[in-house]
Formats: sequence, structure tokens, C-alpha cells
Amino acid sequence: MESLITITLIGFIVVFIYDVVGSLLSRFLGFEYVWWAFGSFVIYGTFGVYIHNNIGFTAALTATFLLGAFDATAGIVVADKLKAIIREEDKEVVKISFSLIFQMGMIALAMGLIAILLF
Repeated sequence: MESLITITLIGFIVVFIYDVVGSLLSRFLGFEYVWWAFGSFVIYGTFGVYIHNNIGFTAALTATFLLGAFDATAGIVVADKLKAIIREEDKEVVKISFSLIFQMGMIALAMGLIAILLF
């Protein structure tokens, strides 16, 4: 059985790759990067269920919170550096702040919890 740290690090890598691919597709295909968020929710839920089944409930919620917090920081930096399409009015909302990081962590935790309850 993998450790929570190992699985969470794999989750960070998956989220990072997903953000890179989403940013590039947004830029080159011309769609708004915000639509890529749905896939992030799927990642949070998938990792939440996997960790819940292999390690435990509290570990799953902790890891999904961390995945969301990571996505709120690294994901925004990646989107900015790769010039993903983000509307001007949304750029103020998605500036990295403690509030945004906490909110994304809580959203990821909620997605993980919903997935655990459903599956």
C-alpha cells in the first residue's frame, strides 16, 4: 500500500500535467480556461475515492484539500505563464491569495467527499 505522501505527490503531478495541457489547449484552441475546471473536480474525486479505499477517510479529505490548494497556486501560475485564455473580469478573481487557496482546497475537499459518498 502506498503512503499518503506518495499518493498526494502523484496527485500534484497529475494536477500539474492537467493544468499544462488545459492551458495549452485553451491558448491554441481559443476556449476559456475556466471550462477546464470540471476535469480538476474529477481528479479530486478520483484521488479522494482511491485514498479513502486504501488509507482512510481523514487522509482522503486531507489529500483532496491539498490537491485543491496546489491547483489554486500552481494551476494559476501555469495558466498565466502559458497564456491560457482567461477573461479580464476573471483575472481579478483568480489572483493567488490565501482566500483563493483556502476556497479551492475546500471545493476540492467537497468534491472528494461527494465522490467518496457516491462510490
